[in-house]
Amino acid sequence: MSDFRVGYIYSLAPIHCGGEGDLGNILEIAREVHTNFPYVPGSSLRGTLRDEVKLQDETAADILFGKELDKQGQMGVHQVWFGDARLLWVPMRTMSMNGGRDVFSWVSCHSLIRDHAIIAQQSSVIFPNQAVGTSPGTYLVADAQIQVTQMSTEQKQATSLAGIWPNSLKNAVQPTWEKNRIVLPDADFQVLMEHSLWTQVRNKIQDETTGANQAGSAEVFWTDVCIPRDTIFYFSWGYSLLKEKPVKPEQHDLLMGVLQGLFQVGGQANVGRGWVQGWTNNAASPSHVKVGV
Repeated sequence: MSDFRVGYIYSLAPIHCGGEGDLGNILEIAREVHTNFPYVPGSSLRGTLRDEVKLQDETAADILFGKELDKQGQMGVHQVWFGDARLLWVPMRTMSMNGGRDVFSWVSCHSLIRDHAIIAQQSSVIFPNQAVGTSPGTYLVADAQIQVTQMSTEQKQATSLAGIWPNSLKNAVQPTWEKNRIVLPDADFQVLMEHSLWTQVRNKIQDETTGANQAGSAEVFWTDVCIPRDTIFYFSWGYSLLKEKPVKPEQHDLLMGVLQGLFQVGGQANVGRGWVQGWTNNAASPSHVKVGV
């Protein structure tokens, strides 16, 4: 029987996983080819978790993730795998035209909800070609005015997350998320994604007078593009146990402690980027799995 699970990460700081499309002094991020949506590559997620486990038990890290490449060119076989972490809910400040007030909402789209439902093995529904949400009304989202109709019970179930939210998010974030969600058609979400990414301009301070430049003046050095904090991602993961030296319960528990805690993904950790809270829909030991070589 195969072992297939779903994990989630909630960004507590902007995330920057470098991409290949840097334009001049703009530091781009990794994007999916078919959607152009930013994501966290599975290799980045796996590497982070491996490093965190290794800090506590190097032997456990080698058993779970396989030994790293040695001088003889030999590598170990991994027993736990991780897929890409894809966008599911992106935070966006909106203004409700009904009450003229700012509302913090999470926005998603049909294809993201559909793909998550498949991975999480949940029932999927057909969404109308218009915005639906948990709080109906007229909203200003970025530069667009959107009429949001009431989300049905079936649609709410289709947008739910598998498993139980972690305690750190259950009492504050989860109730807010449940009340403030908007699902858009894919085309509208594509447009709004242009306004939802987090950017920061970094300046280079001049330390001497050179021509027209004066000491203490600044010029643009580079611009960071990041996935904003409060974004919710999902990813697939699971075990593929070996017949010889399979993962032990204590090694699984060590991985769960890391996966369901705080960890850092992506670059620029020195400026506080990439901190996330993780959790999973299934934290059971993989001792029942009968696959592998």
